Amino acid sequence: MHLSYSYQLSLGIALLPYAAEAAPTSARLSKRAPTYDVLRGSDFPDPSIINVDGISRAFGTGIRGIQVPYTSNPDFNNPSGWSAPVESFPVGNQPGWAKANTVWAPDVERLADGTFVMYYSPEVTEGGLHCVGVARSGNVEGPYTDGSTEPWVCPREQGGAIDASGFVDGDGKRYVLYKIDGPAVTGGGYCASPNNKPSTPILLQEVQEDGYTKIGGATEIWNNGGEVDHYQTEAPIIVKGDDGTYFLFYSTGCYTDASYTTSYVTSQSIAGPYGNPQVLLKNGDYGLFGPGGADITLSGGQMVFHSLINNDINQGRAMSTATLTLSGNSASIN
Repeated sequence: MHLSYSYQLSLGIALLPYAAEAAPTSARLSKRAPTYDVLRGSDFPDPSIINVDGISRAFGTGIRGIQVPYTSNPDFNNPSGWSAPVESFPVGNQPGWAKANTVWAPDVERLADGTFVMYYSPEVTEGGLHCVGVARSGNVEGPYTDGSTEPWVCPREQGGAIDASGFVDGDGKRYVLYKIDGPAVTGGGYCASPNNKPSTPILLQEVQEDGYTKIGGATEIWNNGGEVDHYQTEAPIIVKGDDGTYFLFYSTGCYTDASYTTSYVTSQSIAGPYGNPQVLLKNGDYGLFGPGGADITLSGGQMVFHSLINNDINQGRAMSTATLTLSGNSASIN
């Protein structure tokens, strides 16, 4: 999540349709490194990825001059194949409740009818919080449009909601995850002051085939573990192992510094309980600074994430790629 400063990994999983605990311990990482900065110095925070018709496509938090940047690559394994970022959700296509050029962490999913939804988190025009909206397009690259009159989810008293992502289970049921942004109503959270100790729950919401209509209420499936997580969890995504194990990946720490990590927990049920927290990527791994904001394709098994350029948030966050293997309750880069 979070506004860009320039603007203010194949999975060993079953292919799907379209598709407070002890401190985490480090997952076993193999020697093959991720491919760093595939956009060659471009700021591209909070990348999400979807593979459509064999082409990998990534979307990110807004950068200078582009509200929701989009890039594509016909060969995920070719790091030089990514195109220059272009606009996918023009300012003129957004709803009146959303402030222009404030979109965080978009995620694009394909619906059963072949159209696409984009879950995105702009700042609302009143109150300064970010909330989740849903935009649509007949084409994966856009342009996306949202004609709604209010956010899809917006718990204002709790800090708003951000970092929404979609998941389709093997039985065809569709879900959306998102984070309650507690730091927004606690003075910026622990990252702004150790006196701030917000709750940052990750919620799971089942939806109908349209990707929008809610089925029942949302269920909290994870929260931060306190100081070890800097009272922060965000950027949730779910993938499913070939043995039926659900992996909930998320980021902890402060996105501006070395405390930012990519971690995961597992469960035998999509709604939890999740447990056994593990760190997949942390500061210093493969020479990366603050790696987080990861996303993984539901089919095809491709991973993207960001890390600080030259360990300096003012220089932006580079998008990198990797491959991942799931085995039992463990995930490792390979």
